[in-house]
Amino acid sequence: MSDTRPAPAAEAVDESALAALLHEGRHAEAAARLESAGAWLRAADVHARVWRHADAVRCAERAGRLDEAWRHALAGEDRGALERLRAALLAEPSQARVAAGHATARGRPLDAAQLHEGAGDLDEAATLYEQAGALHEAARLRVSLGALREAGRLYERVLAESPDDGEAALALGTILARFGRHEPAARALQRAAKSSSARPAALRLLVACLDALGHAHGAASALDALRADDATLPPTVAAYLEQAFGDARGFRALARDASGQAGPDASRWLAGRYRVVRPLGAGATGRVVLAHDAFHDREVAIKVLHVADGAQGRDAFARFAREARLAAAIDHPNVVRVFEFDPDGPFLVMEAMLGGTLEARLAAGEGLSPDVVHAILEGVLAGLAAVHRRGVVHRDLKPANVFFDAAGAVKVGDFGVAHLADLGATLTGAMLGTLATMAPEQIAGGQAPTAATDLYAVGVLLVRMLTGALPLPGPDFVHQHLEVAPALPSALRPALGDTYDALAAALLAKDPAARPQSCEALRTAMAALPWPALVTHVASPPASRSASIPPEAVSAAEPSAQARYVAVEDATRVPAPDAAWTLARDLVLDRLVWLAPRAADALAALRACAAADHPTLQAVFDLDVEAGHAVLDAPAGAPLSPDVRLDAAQSAQLGAALASLHAAGVAHGRVDRAHVRLDPARAVLLLPASFDPAARTDDDLVALRALGA
Repeated sequence: MSDTRPAPAAEAVDESALAALLHEGRHAEAAARLESAGAWLRAADVHARVWRHADAVRCAERAGRLDEAWRHALAGEDRGALERLRAALLAEPSQARVAAGHATARGRPLDAAQLHEGAGDLDEAATLYEQAGALHEAARLRVSLGALREAGRLYERVLAESPDDGEAALALGTILARFGRHEPAARALQRAAKSSSARPAALRLLVACLDALGHAHGAASALDALRADDATLPPTVAAYLEQAFGDARGFRALARDASGQAGPDASRWLAGRYRVVRPLGAGATGRVVLAHDAFHDREVAIKVLHVADGAQGRDAFARFAREARLAAAIDHPNVVRVFEFDPDGPFLVMEAMLGGTLEARLAAGEGLSPDVVHAILEGVLAGLAAVHRRGVVHRDLKPANVFFDAAGAVKVGDFGVAHLADLGATLTGAMLGTLATMAPEQIAGGQAPTAATDLYAVGVLLVRMLTGALPLPGPDFVHQHLEVAPALPSALRPALGDTYDALAAALLAKDPAARPQSCEALRTAMAALPWPALVTHVASPPASRSASIPPEAVSAAEPSAQARYVAVEDATRVPAPDAAWTLARDLVLDRLVWLAPRAADALAALRACAAADHPTLQAVFDLDVEAGHAVLDAPAGAPLSPDVRLDAAQSAQLGAALASLHAAGVAHGRVDRAHVRLDPARAVLLLPASFDPAARTDDDLVALRALGA
């Protein structure tokens, strides 16, 4: 750990005496005097003169200069100190960049690359990885930057040096397939299929590439190899492509006719890999769709940019590309994860936030209870802190950019107008963002945005979540943010009292210097306030309530009565397969769930089910050990009727769910009509009420075949 204790009371440095000590070669005494005076950096330099590099590292750390400590650790070849400092530098991007320069100067490009990557400088990191010969790492970053051609060339170099590198062959084949170069892609994938780790993914894509080339026998052979490991896969190439890609023609669905026009179904696909399922939303500069990633067999959200002609279009694309590079560099549980950036689309591929947005939760115009507000703010601040550590200000924090995943985790997303503090950008883009949450300094354009700019937007979120109303209602937001005092929570919702007024007033101060200056400072201020804890037991449904209970079922004036899960009755829902399961409304995520009592000895199996996480397998949202129940998805749809059999597509969907479950080490044991839910879009396999230790995976497959056509 770095030594960050405050320096002792400083003493005046007698410069003449110090010079005398140095002249006499009494460096240890000279350094001790400088340390006593709190002149830590000078002391570090004195220690370094006589090769006392460990002491030099210690003093530089006391000065808070990790970059200088790194320089001294490099001089001393202290690998332990270098590893420790590298981890600490990840939280200090500006110092990490300086430290990377020291590593480069000493001919250590690999160390420099790791530091630049930690600081979010992916392009520089990729170049340095390449110089260091770490071609896999360089290619990985080029892919994350959307530079697929450069990444492909790097993977070709890897294979030239290591022909048996299955992972490089798989990556190269994937890139070539993306560009429609199916013949070289097939060659790379055939090489990848020889590697046990890359074999399944390589064969999946190889079937489609060989089919696109018209090699019917080759595609069938590749599918047979896949089926040797997974007998639940469809037996014909056409059926497999329908299941995997949503179209029996696979890549051929994207083929262009003689006139150069795209095939009739090309609009359903992006980059030959992502099948569009449905739109999620649209704005002035782009649209977001839910898609199925055929390669990784997962649902993703794709943000597609509408690029206009001229300078305005170029500026929009530059902002979008900056969002991609920024988001790809941040890996934090409270920041929306970005899987890929394709500049040729252009589009971003992100994790699908199936829990919706905060905007949707607030659409009813009613406030949330304080405990829910506190939980959401904690997630928002954790994500913002990760963003700010990268030297980035979000600049467009609003309810529509606060997301929830399927399990309810809060995540910050959409950095399309984020301002990178180290790019030296002018303030011409200062008016970007949303006026309802925009800080006065953004509107005035007189200074660069800081972390306090984002915290002003947090103040707007705080008031709106607590009261359902904006502190400055508009429509003249510009005048109000610059000149008008905001309404405080107690004025908008008297039942709250004045508990949160001081916090809201501090966040909404016109002067950025009067606000909390960091997410950590705000969390400290929040900790001093009474935020009622969530109660996760099931509350009895109020007599007049149904499944349409709004998110705030209990008044904020009585937070102690708040329960996260409230039992409901819904005549439109098919009963659960087990009478002990309770249909409930999750008040935090405003969704229906089943609460299933679980014995302690079933926890291991449930955790494995949660890890399986397949779109056609009932999701495990939470395991509440204290309450003794599991929180399960309550999918819509009807069970399989006695006189109806599963069609091929439904059988394939349930087979994929079983394959995921079996791969997690769990046998279902109850694959029957009651544990199937069918709706027009998909078939879902429900989990059993209890797990039989004697159940076998082979029996699951036999039972599934008995339900099929």
